[in-house]
Amino acid sequence: MSDSPTRAWTDFIDRVSFDDLPSDVVRQTKLYILDTIGCALGGYAIESGKNVVEAGLELGGPGQATVLGSGDKLHVSNAAYVNGKLSNLLDADEIFYSTKHIGGIPLFPSLSLGEHSHASGKEVIAAVALAYDFAARVGFCGSIFKNDPEKGFMASGGGTMAFGTFSAAVSAAKMLKLERNQIVDALTLAAHFAPGAMESKFAFAHSSTKYGDMGWFCHSGVIAGLLARHGYPGDPTILDGPAGLHKMTGALDFDYDSFTADLGAQWYILDAGFKPYPTCRWFHTGIKLLEDIIRKRRLTPGDIDKITVATTPMVVGLPSYAAANNWADVDNKDASLSQFSITYALACTAYGIAPGPDWAMPQTLNDPAIGNFTKRITQVAHPEAMQAWSAYEGHPGKMHCHAPTSIELVTKQGTFNAESWDLPGDSWNPATRMSEEDIAIKFAINVRSVLSSKEVERLIETVQRMEMLDDIGELMALTAKLRVRT
Repeated sequence: MSDSPTRAWTDFIDRVSFDDLPSDVVRQTKLYILDTIGCALGGYAIESGKNVVEAGLELGGPGQATVLGSGDKLHVSNAAYVNGKLSNLLDADEIFYSTKHIGGIPLFPSLSLGEHSHASGKEVIAAVALAYDFAARVGFCGSIFKNDPEKGFMASGGGTMAFGTFSAAVSAAKMLKLERNQIVDALTLAAHFAPGAMESKFAFAHSSTKYGDMGWFCHSGVIAGLLARHGYPGDPTILDGPAGLHKMTGALDFDYDSFTADLGAQWYILDAGFKPYPTCRWFHTGIKLLEDIIRKRRLTPGDIDKITVATTPMVVGLPSYAAANNWADVDNKDASLSQFSITYALACTAYGIAPGPDWAMPQTLNDPAIGNFTKRITQVAHPEAMQAWSAYEGHPGKMHCHAPTSIELVTKQGTFNAESWDLPGDSWNPATRMSEEDIAIKFAINVRSVLSSKEVERLIETVQRMEMLDDIGELMALTAKLRVRT
């Protein structure tokens, strides 16, 4: 471990550039950028996305950066807020090691500040990879989970998404070309803006605020960078010691050795998880198993009498998940609640609804057929999950990467069973990694109600050659809607 994590990281942030990135990191970062832009445009396609944009227009400011989807121009911090918020509305955005939602936080401060300063594609790619690495390391080194030989795992009651503000500040610091002492100031301000234990509260009382506000993280990171650039002083030990990241993240403990180990050699964006479905990560294995059985057996919803899915115990008994799974009897069937209902997700899958904005549309949320189908679905705890967590000997931050899930379908053709421990879309797992084509298909589904097919193709191609762009504004111009199909 470095004597001072603050010093080690500020030195690294200060010196790293695009030329330091391995080719596989560049490739993965561009896939992450494409996927995240697609999630934001998909968020714009739904009603709550329009509401966020309208609120952003009231924030206003000089027209420095583009709002994805609408094409409006706002102050860099406000554009970062709106775009970051949009990217999480579908809950289809990135997730790291199945427990930490870094999402679009590293990207939107880079895009907003980069557009305003006419930065190159290389500069944005470097800032995003760096900011993602910081968030990932804080996330898994300060995991709120810890394996226990008897309980299977222990969970902190003070879990936060504090890594989000830090990540956004790192992104802003690179785009603003802050000097080393200013980087420290930006990190200090990020700590000052970090949220409380919303991540823990959400598990027990669902609301549309979910586990944290991705827009706020992006916004506060930009503000932190701007204040630092104008001389607002910070704390040169902000990340250090028992009152540093350990306390700020609400973690049970903190692995400071891994936090600073192999900087520039180990890039954690290579392990980013891409979500094929717009719903809680813990449901994805069950959805994939159901898809495979339906495809193989050519089942229709009418063929299926009963589904029993065994998943992680974490989402079986928690009040917010239990309430969401009682989908048929929920009065206010909103998009946010649906993202934490496995019964709703499996019903949409059974009816062949394309995963994306369509899952969040009022006509789907309130479809009586979907609601009635959820009554045929039962979720239980997988009996091997606790034992697997108890026996896990790797890094605690990666403890939940393997999520044992089984499913049983009782149908008119017979009873069918399947099981898997793999989560679809995990980049670190060769068996589940999404290909470039898979991510492009997901992107096209997410944005098809906002952009024409030709616009989609051009945007994908531009991200693929992003390191060749002299001005990131060329990319941002393609993210604004030119025509909305009704």
